[in-house]
Amino acid sequence: MAFTAGAVVANIYFSQPMLPLIAQSLHAPASAIGLIPACNLAGFACGLALLVPLGDAFDRKRIVLAQIALAGVFAIVAALAPNLSVLLAASLGLGFVSCAPQQMVPFAASMAAPSERGRAVGTVVSGIMFGLLTGRVVGGALSAVVGWRLVFGFAALFMAAAFAITARLLPRARPTSDLSYGRLLASLWPLFRDHPALRNAIATQTLLWVAFNAFWASLASLLAQSWGLGPFYAGAFGLVGVAGALAASAGGRAADRMGPLRVLAFGVLCVALAYVALALAGASLAALVVGVVLLDLGCQSALVSNQTRIFALDPTAQGRINTLFMVSIFLGGAAGAALSGVLMARVGWSGVVAEGLVASALAGLAHSRAFQSRPASARS
Repeated sequence: MAFTAGAVVANIYFSQPMLPLIAQSLHAPASAIGLIPACNLAGFACGLALLVPLGDAFDRKRIVLAQIALAGVFAIVAALAPNLSVLLAASLGLGFVSCAPQQMVPFAASMAAPSERGRAVGTVVSGIMFGLLTGRVVGGALSAVVGWRLVFGFAALFMAAAFAITARLLPRARPTSDLSYGRLLASLWPLFRDHPALRNAIATQTLLWVAFNAFWASLASLLAQSWGLGPFYAGAFGLVGVAGALAASAGGRAADRMGPLRVLAFGVLCVALAYVALALAGASLAALVVGVVLLDLGCQSALVSNQTRIFALDPTAQGRINTLFMVSIFLGGAAGAALSGVLMARVGWSGVVAEGLVASALAGLAHSRAFQSRPASARS
């Protein structure tokens, strides 16, 4: 599950370190090129809303295989895109079907004992984050050598390999609901309304995802403007964040032992400290490295903690709960990426830093209120 999740999610992050090359190739303005990662994330959010709920009522293996096949098709369209409009449409479609990893997370949670749910979720999330970060590395490194179009061609070939491996190894999943598709979607609002913990998890993680994607969508521009470094180096910074991604598994185990709310508080603090370091990134590569590690560590620890707590709310609706959670945070991520592009073009790196600091501060406020509203014995 972790391998498949990482392989598929990489599709929506290949483009981020390639944005300057794509802009030059397609003669697109800097303010418009930021729409590519925004379309990836918005498409991902739409896929979460419309596809992930199906996992509660149908075999997740078949759903995942269909999504992997379509991801290969959209990658080919992106590789052949003659202009920015076609590339944006392909990016939206690629994001839409690349939500398959979020079928895996509730699947893993449903197979684990309650005392090990955090570890199971953390393992799959580590795979997702490894794919996310290595997607940037591959996109940056390959595009510097062979151009951005062949990167998408590589993605299509990789989806063919992932399809074959997944078809052989992924177990079939027994549905937990007999609701029709329409009733599955209609049940989303009652789940949101009836679970305050879900609403709080959505609020905190959405704000953290604004901060997360604001940085990664603007990194290539920062390196080019402040350091004269190309897409290879922008992608290579994904390797710096691998330590944070691997922390997702450790965060899951910590959530099992200490309670997810405490681990979540740690994650919010890490993101805030990351942007303190990133404020100096235009003048210090060391500060940039520290900021990347803290940002990935904080966001992934928070993600695993929030998913661990929400999957315990209703075992029969884990797919739909994950839909509500992930749609919200990736819409936040799309907004964060789009806003950072505008701020980078008009204000510069200081505008992106301000965006991250404000988002992490609001996340801390939301979490502190939720934590203080619970008795000490229930803060887990």
